[in-house]
Amino acid sequence: MSLPGAGPRPGSPPVRLLSPPVVTAALAVGVTAVSTAAILIRLADAPAFALAFWRCAGGAVALAPFAVQVRRATGMRLDRARRLQLGAAGIMLALHFGLWIPSLELTTVASSVVLVTTAPLFVGIGTAVFLGEPPSRRTCLGMGVAVLGAAGIAVADAGAVELGPRALLGDAMALGGAVMVAGYLVIGRSARRRLPLTVYAAPVYGVAAALLLALCLVTGTPLGGYTTGTWLAVAGLVIGPQLLGHTVFNALLSTLTATAVAVVILAEPVAATAFAWLILDELPAPAFWVGATLILSGVYLSVTSSRARTTSRA
Repeated sequence: MSLPGAGPRPGSPPVRLLSPPVVTAALAVGVTAVSTAAILIRLADAPAFALAFWRCAGGAVALAPFAVQVRRATGMRLDRARRLQLGAAGIMLALHFGLWIPSLELTTVASSVVLVTTAPLFVGIGTAVFLGEPPSRRTCLGMGVAVLGAAGIAVADAGAVELGPRALLGDAMALGGAVMVAGYLVIGRSARRRLPLTVYAAPVYGVAAALLLALCLVTGTPLGGYTTGTWLAVAGLVIGPQLLGHTVFNALLSTLTATAVAVVILAEPVAATAFAWLILDELPAPAFWVGATLILSGVYLSVTSSRARTTSRA
């Protein structure tokens, strides 16, 4: 089984693989950028849905001119299969934000984090079934170690909070958010084999922004009237987590497997906690450092395995 447009096409340009030093630098930039999201959201005095909309909309607007320029220069046309890929990726990105963010208000942060960090497991299944890229044993080991570390951090932060039956709904939404971001990465891996970065990312962010806008309108979420500080935080979300975070990860999907990228994203809580410690003076629990070590070890195992397999195929 394969995704529409997943395979090579006659006359398509060859896959452009990034060199190991570029991959390493890009991973560092991407993780650092997405790790600022929690701090910026905390500093912004705006609803979560609105922040998600502006983040995606800003990314789409920033990349659109470059996408148009690339398509004009290459004479590229997107067939129906490619358009379906872009639309599906955008829908899944919007659903990820729409499911996971509200889950934090229904269940404990610990439960939400544990469930949403199962995404690499779904990515591994998706890439094996749809893309013919089953994770190697070393990648599976890295996935397991990283997910175990994330679970350890969440358990360490868990408190005796009684939320009642609504916690079950929040848990289900967090798990749904993991499935959606997994689908987003699997489709991105398929599309980025043949589509330039901006041609892929701009419409995906645009579709996600359109759906999030509809969600804001339905729920009556205000999209403006914020303070200058909040707008600066919104700008930071666009420049950092969206352009230097998600877009960099989308760039890496042409070289690394979607599973490796998903596992790398698990390093976000580690860096985010470090930022919270430095900026908000929130000192993590001692058990955090054990979990952080496991996450980073799992990331290393997965990424080095994926990079070695990609180089071998090339």
